[in-house]
Amino acid sequence: MLKRIFVMVHIFILLMPAFVAYADNMPEHKNDFYVRHVGQIIYLGRNFTPNSEVESVLVKKEPGSEIEIARLHNGTVTYMQYSCLYDGDFWGFTSEHSGWVKLDQMLVLYDYVAFEEDHLDKFYAYSGDYSKIKETRSAIAWPWPGADAYLWTYEDLDTENFRVSHAYKDEEGREWGFVTHLYGSRTIWVCLSDPLNHDIPAFNPAPEPDVWVSETAHVDIKRSAPKNEFSILVVIMILVIALVGGTAVLIRVFWKPNKNKQEDKGND
Repeated sequence: MLKRIFVMVHIFILLMPAFVAYADNMPEHKNDFYVRHVGQIIYLGRNFTPNSEVESVLVKKEPGSEIEIARLHNGTVTYMQYSCLYDGDFWGFTSEHSGWVKLDQMLVLYDYVAFEEDHLDKFYAYSGDYSKIKETRSAIAWPWPGADAYLWTYEDLDTENFRVSHAYKDEEGREWGFVTHLYGSRTIWVCLSDPLNHDIPAFNPAPEPDVWVSETAHVDIKRSAPKNEFSILVVIMILVIALVGGTAVLIRVFWKPNKNKQEDKGND
């Protein structure tokens, strides 16, 4: 019986890091509107800049609200975490101000999503063996192939678990791989042919910010509805609670006979 208890506790300990890590990556529900309309919310994760004739746009408490909580001035950049179609208009949630902005008043900055929309027909499944990555055990992260500048350098990569979701080859024959998740970064490109060359010329520099289009060819699985993430979290919580409850019951059952023996000795 004691062995079973140890097994249950061990399973619980093993599950806890996964639960905590998943919780850390969950979206922060800082706005009541999100909670009430979670089924209509989609992940956006892009940077925008205001495009207003009056030099600024209003950040509202929620779509359709008259309550103003901030102003975004032309030329500034804000990260839009989610989008939602409400009463015929698309709104974006800015995590910086924990409020909502009409997206037709904003321009989206060029990023990996825009690159994918421009080059989707040139993407293909990577069939190589990651030989260069395994050799260097390091790689430079790029926002997209041919960007103006790289982001940072990854050191001591876990090459056994390094994977790309799709690849792209530029006009110079360099092969690039899109990495959906790597050490906390979910959307980066690496040059599989030359992973540590930070001097690759900018053959695809970022154009000026453009009008955001809701209909996109982007296929990243991160854009699934947040309610799916919530369902998974509920399942994990139920499993953890069941393990804790089961462990408590087993401990109580296990120790009960000893208690009875002590009472019998007392009666003698």
